[in-house]
Amino acid sequence: MSESTALAKADNPAPLALAEASLDGAISMERLIARLETIKKVQAAVMTDGVHYGTIPGTPKPTLLKPGAEILCMVFQFDPQFELSEHWSGLHLEIVAKCTLYHAPSGSRLGSGIGSCSTMESKYAYRKGSRACPACGSTTALLKSKRDPEWFCWAKKDGCGETFPLDDERITSQTVDRVANPDLPDQYNTVRKMACKRAHVAAVLFVGCASELFTQDVEDLPGAEQPAPKPANGNGAKPAAKPAPKGGAALPLATIEDFEEQLAKISAAESTDELADLAKAVRGIQFSREQIKVLSEADKEQRAYLADPDSYDRAAQ
Repeated sequence: MSESTALAKADNPAPLALAEASLDGAISMERLIARLETIKKVQAAVMTDGVHYGTIPGTPKPTLLKPGAEILCMVFQFDPQFELSEHWSGLHLEIVAKCTLYHAPSGSRLGSGIGSCSTMESKYAYRKGSRACPACGSTTALLKSKRDPEWFCWAKKDGCGETFPLDDERITSQTVDRVANPDLPDQYNTVRKMACKRAHVAAVLFVGCASELFTQDVEDLPGAEQPAPKPANGNGAKPAAKPAPKGGAALPLATIEDFEEQLAKISAAESTDELADLAKAVRGIQFSREQIKVLSEADKEQRAYLADPDSYDRAAQ
């Protein structure tokens, strides 16, 4: 072996890919340990709590999120490929996704994961009911006066300015409990992306042997506590909430599911007006700085795509 060949091999060590041939079909103990150590180092050096994974109080391991799965795909040169099947029940749609991971340099099939999402899940199937103004029909401007015994349709919220007695049956008879979502088709693309996300994370955990360090979808379980945003000061204290707007309550802290859903909606947006509406929704929830940065980048990327899809696709290639 020439000196130049030896130096080239030293400068380009064997990749940590999971596709490896051996006489007995097993990988070496040294490479197995190296892969697990690589995941730990990537988590410590590259991943951010609340963006790439989420720590849920009361659970032994953090939950791996889609951005974290994408980081591990890059590290191990995984090439994810998806297969989707649709199941309909009236207007409700269930998506079952299969994510198969291949080793990008060699094309070897490494393994797969399954994930599903349905519009019958409560966050998609229902919406909180709201009272509508009897005069103009606005569902956002009708408020109960704090000074007078009446309802008023606030003009500053694009209402009509009319007032109504507190016992007006046209208002009091309206339900504010959860109601069936009247716009289910708006959720179809979101559940497709959520099913792919769940399948993707499942495949990365399985193929990468990362279940020792991460779990998946704990935040989806009924009654599970949501991951707390990582404190900026690092001393374990909860970050201070944003100041409450005048006459209102403090903004609610974002959950990991809030972040994942907002990110999926941005990527699925089909117009700049839709992106503007999503940006307004962000102002109603207290996302962390890291999450806001990721959402802003996704918004910028989607706007570039909407402006010129053909050029965007060529640039991506």
